[in-house]
Parts: sequence; C-alpha cells; structure tokens
Amino acid sequence: MLSRLSQSNAKCLALVPKSAPSFLKHQFHGSAVSFAKKHPKQIKKENLAKRAAKLAEFERTKPSPVVSKPAPFFNKLITPAAAYQQVEEQQGYQHFLTTDDQTFLFEETPKKLVEQNHMAAVDGMEEALKAEQQKLTTFQKIIGLQNANAKAIQIWNVHQAIDWFKRKEGDTGSPEVQAAILTVRIHNLNSHLNQHRKDKHNYKQLRNMVHQRAKILKYLKTRDATRYYQCLNNLGLEPRAVEGEITL
Repeated sequence: MLSRLSQSNAKCLALVPKSAPSFLKHQFHGSAVSFAKKHPKQIKKENLAKRAAKLAEFERTKPSPVVSKPAPFFNKLITPAAAYQQVEEQQGYQHFLTTDDQTFLFEETPKKLVEQNHMAAVDGMEEALKAEQQKLTTFQKIIGLQNANAKAIQIWNVHQAIDWFKRKEGDTGSPEVQAAILTVRIHNLNSHLNQHRKDKHNYKQLRNMVHQRAKILKYLKTRDATRYYQCLNNLGLEPRAVEGEITL
C-alpha cells in the first residue's frame, strides 16, 4: 500500500512543471504528524522564550543613565586634561571672571597704570605698554584654567551649564539648570571612577546623583512635557535613561 502511494506521488511530481511554485514540488504526506497541533506546554515554552529574548534585547539596547550622547552643550565644557594642555589660547579663567571683568583687567588697566605712574615719560608710551603687556600675559597664565585644580574646573563647568540652561537672568533653581549641574558633576565623577575603580564611596555618590537627576527630570515632565524633551535633547539623554528602573 505504501509503495503504491509513493509511486503515485512520484508520478504527480513528474507532472508538475519546473516553473511551478515551490510548495507544489513537495511530496504529500498522509501521516498525522504533519497536521498535528503543538502541545499547549510547547506553545507556552516557545512564547516564554520569545518574551525572554525580547526582554534581553531591550535591556541590551537600553542607553546608559550616566554617559550622555554628544550634544552642543558639552562643547562648552572643558576637562582637566584639556585645560592643562592649553598653552596659547585661554578658554576660561578662574575666580568667576565675567566678560566685563576681563575687559577691565586685560584692556583698560594696563593703559591706566601707564598713565597714572607716568611710565611713558622714560621710554615712551609704546615701550611702557609693551612692558605692561608682558606682566599681563604672566597674570593671565596664573589665573587661567591651566593652573587650576580639578575642583576649580568643575566649578567653571557648572557656571557654563547655568549660562546655557538658565531661563532668565539669575536663574539657578529651575529644573533644567539643576539637571544640567548634576550632569556636569556626574560626568566629572564618572571620569574619576574610570581611573579609580575601587573608590566605592564615590560610586555610591554617583548612583545617588543619577537618581536625583532622574527625579528632577520626571518632575519637569509633569510640569511641561515640551521643556522636558528639550532638556533631554540638550543634555544628550534619552527618555529610557531617565524613566523606569535605573540600574548602575
């Protein structure tokens, strides 16, 4: 009986043209195995495996809650290593010098000193200003960030964050500014922990700051969703790095 079925299947396949669809070229089986339904336990097992694979892929692609994506805001910040390499061009100064302070110290003060002390009476105005310019160059190097410690550079970066995210003059308490300040501190502490991996105390502080920033950003989302997403974009963060469970 089986031999007759196989012979009939072979004759049917011989009659099928080569250009026919692939499913017509397969032999037909009369057994119940081909048409048997999967056991519910097998279906459940496969569904659980798919769910676990999707969850693993979701966790694998989850953005880091510490390291941000590149954003224009970070171009204004400076690292201690970059500050120490400054030789010709100064990117900033210590002691919170504003633009008006720099204009007064580096442009107006040398001329006033020459005029008040009558230095031009000896060698002329040009030579007197040149001597004052040499003193000014030395003074700029002393108060420049290249002679600052890591704490002073972090304070300078915090002021850059305030200037970037402030909503009005003198704003230091808005959620955007607070989140930006925490981001500067998080990046600074994270670079420290990459060099000192056994520093458990600062690792705990890093975890607390990440959760504190997430709490501030969630509060901002309840107040104004547009400001929330704009702040995330400026900080180089994704919603998944702030919302939900944060694990470090």
